[in-house]
Amino acid sequence: DAIYSYNAAESYALAIAHLSDRLRGAGPWRTPWPTDDRGLSRAERKEVQERLLQHGYDIGVADGMIGVRTRAAIREFQAARGMAADGRAGGRLLDALRTLGQGIR
Repeated sequence: DAIYSYNAAESYALAIAHLSDRLRGAGPWRTPWPTDDRGLSRAERKEVQERLLQHGYDIGVADGMIGVRTRAAIREFQAARGMAADGRAGGRLLDALRTLGQGIR
């Protein structure tokens, strides 16, 4: 939350957290950055959460902050639809949620 209070971009928070890990002696990224899937604005992240709620996923409050419960719901949603269940809130996920409409999960 401290990082997000300065800059709400997920990529910024990840970069700062990774930098602090590296300064403590941790290794490099384990997987490459998903450059082929666009990131989301805070409004779009909130839309992801709202759509997950509409489909019955328990993410808590739709606030645009992707936390543990939202990531778990994203993984469940992705797995149920044959997507890579990585828990990442990106453009492909939002597109999939938008195409579902108001149906049941």
